[in-house]
Amino acid sequence: MKKKNVVIIFGGVSVEHEVSIVSANSILNNINIKKYRPIGIYMTKNGGFRYSEIIINNKKNKEFKPTNSVVSFEPGNKKCLVIDGSKKIIPEIFFPIIHGTGGEDGSIQGLIRTLGVPFVGCDILGSAITMNKVLTKELIASHKINTAKYIKVDKKLEKFELNKINKELGYPCFVKASNLGSSVGIFKVNTEEEAISKVKKALKYSKEVFIEESIINAKEIEVSILDTSKELIISIPGEINPSSEFYDYNAKYIDGKSELSIPSKSLKNDKKLINYIKRTSEEAFKILKCEGLVRVDFLYGSTLKNKSKKVYLSEINSIPGFTEISMYPKLLEYDGINYSSLIDKLIQFSLARFKKEHKLIKSIN
Repeated sequence: MKKKNVVIIFGGVSVEHEVSIVSANSILNNINIKKYRPIGIYMTKNGGFRYSEIIINNKKNKEFKPTNSVVSFEPGNKKCLVIDGSKKIIPEIFFPIIHGTGGEDGSIQGLIRTLGVPFVGCDILGSAITMNKVLTKELIASHKINTAKYIKVDKKLEKFELNKINKELGYPCFVKASNLGSSVGIFKVNTEEEAISKVKKALKYSKEVFIEESIINAKEIEVSILDTSKELIISIPGEINPSSEFYDYNAKYIDGKSELSIPSKSLKNDKKLINYIKRTSEEAFKILKCEGLVRVDFLYGSTLKNKSKKVYLSEINSIPGFTEISMYPKLLEYDGINYSSLIDKLIQFSLARFKKEHKLIKSIN
């Protein structure tokens, strides 16, 4: 059987650059090499593309090692992947694993689209929508899906906005950059002074910021969705027990002390609540034009204005963490889909999607 060239693009210009590298190496060590030939393309923090060799590290695992060989692209050419201006490769499918800016916002998907090659994951539209947390909240709220109250800010806080925080949200609340992932640009604030200061800081990460009501003693509930063309596989909800006050970047990736509970302990096998979360995840997936894979994040708890516990849809990640210990693959593994099989299913879905799209009429002549 001829192996397919799978081009794994990783790194990127976002604050999640290092996490992307770990995700790419996890894919490299779990992809079925009897069916696929992995090719690594590293995107530098400056946005350049470099070819990556595959080496064996000290732990006897494979890993990508970026070289100085420049990668360029030639749209309209079957051998559209060009290394150092001379060596040409036929990419049969791309697997973008750039988290955050430049990866989850539709940018890399747009580049691959111009090459006429299939790729894993959400398309341009679904990526762009889910990357913008404010737009996500507006769309899901318009379909009566529960989400925490918020106030949108695009410049320094005005007095009327501070009044709205006091009246509608209360303190503590959260200041959040709209277009970042991994809890970067997110700050818990307890006073007006802190809110003013953190909005200024968050605006350095994103041109749009929002202030969101706090979910008291929130439980972080997550669901994985895998699109197989025939069906949407929606995982059992899992739970994050963060090592920090909330699930920030340090708790996710640095200190290694956060715990994953699969299934979620807080839901206590409440079938009605579990079914609601899975049903809501599927509905949001469709509303936001997602495809292939996403992780849907919820918060479960009460608020200052509403004392009864509720489930609030927080955000959707179109390129979630893909390390071997990340929640996305772990949830699906619990449901019987191991990491290697997950990679295979994502590739097969993407190839089938491309084949279907390829039949669409593109000329009236």
